[in-house]
Amino acid sequence: MFSDPWDLGEALKWQPLRGELLQMTRDDHGGKALIELNESMSYGDSVYRYVVASPRHEGSEIAELQNGKKVFCAMTGISDEQAKSSAAMDISSWRGGMAFIGDIEPIA
Repeated sequence: MFSDPWDLGEALKWQPLRGELLQMTRDDHGGKALIELNESMSYGDSVYRYVVASPRHEGSEIAELQNGKKVFCAMTGISDEQAKSSAAMDISSWRGGMAFIGDIEPIA
C-alpha cells in the first residue's frame, strides 16, 4: 500500500501494488529490497516494473519482512536495465522519476 504522492495514488485508485521480492541487502540504514511489480506502472513519461525499497523510519529493517512484519518504506522506481545489473539497488544517482512511500507487507 502506498500513501504518497497523491497524484500517483489517484491514478492507481489507491489499490495495493503486488510484486515479488527478488533480493535484499543489509546495511547501516536498514537495508534495501529489490521488488518486481506484477504489473508495470506508468508515471510521468516512463514505465516502471521494478522498485528499490528502503525503510523510512530509523531503527526499521527491511529484513523484518522475513518475519512476516510490515515495513514502512520509501520506494524508488528503476529501469529494467538497472534492475538486471550488478548495481540494481544503487539509487545514489537517482535524480527524479517515480518515488513513493508506503507499507510493504508480505503475503502468506
